[in-house]
Amino acid sequence: KLGHNLFVRPCQRMGGGVYTPPASFHGPASKRKLTIVRTLVRTSLRLLDKPACQMYVKHLSGETIMSENKLQAPDRVEVYTDGGCRPNPGPGGWGAIVRLGDREWTLSGNDPRSTNNQMEMQAAVSALGLLESLFGRCSVDLYTDSEYLRQGITEWIGKWERNGWQTRGREPVKNRDLWQALDRMARSHSVTWHWVKGHAGHPLNERADRLATRAREALRTAAPGSEAAAAEAPHGTFAPEVEICVKASYIQSQKAGGWAVVLRTGDHQRTLSRQEAGTANSLLIRGAAEGLWALTRPCTVVVYSDADYLIRGASQWIKGWQSRGWTTRDGKPVANRAEWEALLAAMQPHRVIWQIGRVDEMPDLAAAGELAAAAAAGQSDPANPERPHPDPDQS
Repeated sequence: KLGHNLFVRPCQRMGGGVYTPPASFHGPASKRKLTIVRTLVRTSLRLLDKPACQMYVKHLSGETIMSENKLQAPDRVEVYTDGGCRPNPGPGGWGAIVRLGDREWTLSGNDPRSTNNQMEMQAAVSALGLLESLFGRCSVDLYTDSEYLRQGITEWIGKWERNGWQTRGREPVKNRDLWQALDRMARSHSVTWHWVKGHAGHPLNERADRLATRAREALRTAAPGSEAAAAEAPHGTFAPEVEICVKASYIQSQKAGGWAVVLRTGDHQRTLSRQEAGTANSLLIRGAAEGLWALTRPCTVVVYSDADYLIRGASQWIKGWQSRGWTTRDGKPVANRAEWEALLAAMQPHRVIWQIGRVDEMPDLAAAGELAAAAAAGQSDPANPERPHPDPDQS
């Protein structure tokens, strides 16, 4: 683990060394992204100075360490990268696989405040930086499922440079710092850029995706989904007291449905569900509020849902709605205002962090989905009969 959000694994047999990042690592986000790259390069060189790493390099490659701490460049290198955020923008992760014949490095990292495109770019920058630091100039086949990354570096970047880093619409180019870092890394090698379709069963693309997902999920241990919370909690010390998974199910023909929540603290679990009239979105908000009302004391809570509407509404949009008198940017009334206000009241005693989750990765979220579908069909949860809940106006 290098610094706070960069991970390098040469192979399964070697743990590497420990490196403390410079103070500049903790600077603004734009500088931090570039510092990650510099840290990777410097640390790779410093690790090669360590006897244990020298032994490892000889064992891995069968070759003697070359002068200037560089190995002899391989004939061809394959690199597979992926990255993404959930939600976008939001907490992100990236992953890269560097293959030299039967040898391999895996890299991954994360950022609590990023975008899909930034994570895709960071994966490529870091992989090329590792190669430059270990071997110098290489011939590289780099595979990505991001058209933004491939087209940007092969077609657009020259036009941006000639136009003073402005688009055709005279707008500043987004992610200029990362594009410039990527351009420098790409020029240090001979890179052929390939596009592969994402989530189409390509084994190495799928592996890179899993690396990125695991890196993003690691942010759950450090104030996931909340910029303010991420700033407050020291890295690696955050531990939620309660996790709440929320799902809703809606039956169009009945104009009604059901919501369900699974609350978990440690090994203890409680479920709540109810059939109600309303829209899919209103049911989802009510479910989240009910889960929070069920808590008997102020807690640190992470609420998971696979619905962007709930997660982004509760963590990003709601402050703007309030400041505009519960109207959207277009001046229209906010939908489900009563439910959002009830949710705000339910949140007030707690420190709540909102996080996108995936049903296929979170059993509690899948269970909440099954309970919500059963509630929508009129089947109550036998473990938790309906209970009256607190009235926010009388609490």
